[in-house]
Amino acid sequence: MQTRELYKQKYQAQIHEWSAKLEVMKAQSEKLTAQTKLDVKPLLDAAHAKFAAAKAKLDELAVATEDKWEDVVKEASRTWSDLEAATEGAYGALQRGGKD
Repeated sequence: MQTRELYKQKYQAQIHEWSAKLEVMKAQSEKLTAQTKLDVKPLLDAAHAKFAAAKAKLDELAVATEDKWEDVVKEASRTWSDLEAATEGAYGALQRGGKD
């Protein structure tokens, strides 16, 4: 299997995983007090924005030419790291908020 296809499969799997995590966090946020929801909302919004960027980067990977491939892979790696950090930050805030 080609490296390009392996990257695409890897990132598609991560997109599915993070999509599920974001849905769980959204459901958890519905159980919070109004103030905690207000505190957590910007973090959830940021995670959703990073998720959209990651999905767009997956599309770029699919159509990247050979001469742009390495650059797109590096950008995708940064995008996924940003998404992971945003998701973990939102999750941590939800966990702290849910215990208040």
